[in-house]
Amino acid sequence: MLASVVSLPEPAPAPVDARRPALCPVPLTLTAATGFIGSLCVLVGVTQAGSPFAVKAPGAWFFGLASGSSVGSTNARFLAIMVVYLGIVVMLGSWFETVRALRRHPDLPLKTLVVTLVAWGAPVVLMPPIFSRDVYSYAAQGDMVIHGINPYLHGPSSLGSGSFLDLVDPLWRHAPAPYGPGWERLSGWIVDLSRHEVLTAAAGFRIVALAGVALIALGIPALARSVGRSETVAFAVAVLNPLVLLVLLGGAHNDALMLGLLVAGCALARRNHVLAGLVMCALAAEVKVPALIGAAFIGWWWSRSEASWRQRLPRVAAAVVFTAGLMAAVSAVSGLGWHWLTGLSNPGVVVSWVDPATAVGLGLGHAASLLGYGGHSVALVQGARAAGLGLATVLSVALVLRSKRVGEVAALGWSLLLFVLLGPVVWPWYETWGFVFLAVAAERWTLRLVLFLSAAACFADLPSWRVLVGGNPLLVTLGWMCLAGAIVAYTTGRLVPSLSAQLASKSTGPSLPMGPDPRVGPARPEPST
Repeated sequence: MLASVVSLPEPAPAPVDARRPALCPVPLTLTAATGFIGSLCVLVGVTQAGSPFAVKAPGAWFFGLASGSSVGSTNARFLAIMVVYLGIVVMLGSWFETVRALRRHPDLPLKTLVVTLVAWGAPVVLMPPIFSRDVYSYAAQGDMVIHGINPYLHGPSSLGSGSFLDLVDPLWRHAPAPYGPGWERLSGWIVDLSRHEVLTAAAGFRIVALAGVALIALGIPALARSVGRSETVAFAVAVLNPLVLLVLLGGAHNDALMLGLLVAGCALARRNHVLAGLVMCALAAEVKVPALIGAAFIGWWWSRSEASWRQRLPRVAAAVVFTAGLMAAVSAVSGLGWHWLTGLSNPGVVVSWVDPATAVGLGLGHAASLLGYGGHSVALVQGARAAGLGLATVLSVALVLRSKRVGEVAALGWSLLLFVLLGPVVWPWYETWGFVFLAVAAERWTLRLVLFLSAAACFADLPSWRVLVGGNPLLVTLGWMCLAGAIVAYTTGRLVPSLSAQLASKSTGPSLPMGPDPRVGPARPEPST
């Protein structure tokens, strides 16, 4: 159903009076208002005591914590989930309509979208960290740095009991940090400024994520202009994306800062500020190493457009070496050593069939067990993941070499997306790495892919099936009917007019040439171009 919703046919040019500015078929003020309502619904839903999308333990956030027996109410949990899902659906519909309107009128000024961004983002900034507990891991690791505990040698469990450890997801309590030393030092400063209060520290990480989204909002229009594309369409697809706002910013993920620095670095490089762009790229890689991919593309852009690949390679190598050297300097100054390189595989602790490379390894392990060669599942999963990263590297090199044909910014987006899909684990917010860059040049099937996968990723954090179907049968039925009705109503409203127009055009057949209207007079010749 979502595939039909995000189908965007090429708009037919409509006659417009040259004396009047073109008007959007769907007013952006209307989509801004409906998107705000959707974002507000998500805020209301996640702050309910029974909501499973946010941590309800004492000290987790400023409001919306559990109290009394409300946590155990199945009906309350179901209603909270339905309100969140309804808000996501409304936000997605508003986003689709905004993108559709701007594709018909790509020359609208960028300032028209500022109100939309503020309206959709304000409730997200206020809501507790949603869909993930990573922000509490950041706080615990920052507390470790302040206390002189190396987060690359020990997990948060080394803090012992306390509020910092209590809020960390049990999956990561014993895992060393997989992030760069620059990020770990920043985490330590945030915790120190918060006076070692986990609640204030979580708010600080939300502000850092907001700064990352602001960098994306500033850099995407510049990238779009550098490749001759509409900055408003790129801004709408990348920055107004509910996946970016709800999951990336709502979860206060450090990926927002990494992506913001990378976008800013690429935008600077496209404006011939190569060294400044590489510095930003190095800072992004200090948050998460995959940002280092940007250095190779910046090195490729460094040369003249007519240069051959042999002439470009020395600059690519120089860009990568320069960026790696900056990262080494930051590592040395941080005082945390080089142990962070050994922790890069820690996100792969999660083994899931959802991850393509992991699924191949698990499938091979089951096949080996059926053939009587059991006990090799771990090795096969690790081998499949290594092969996936190797394949992503080979395909990324091919994208660099063919970036002129694929699109220079789009090639970077595809490369980042490949490392996500073929990496050890695929989290929903990882997909924003590629989507933000693909938004700059997304058209036709690429745009549909970005819209569809972004919409699907917003629903990736599913609660227990018992919660979704449990509780009062009448309440459950009405809830699902309302949610399905909203989707069907929007889909029908989008499809019926387009189908009617197609049928009308087929029934009338090709139009015959008409003679001049005697009341108008002879037609004037069109000016030559």
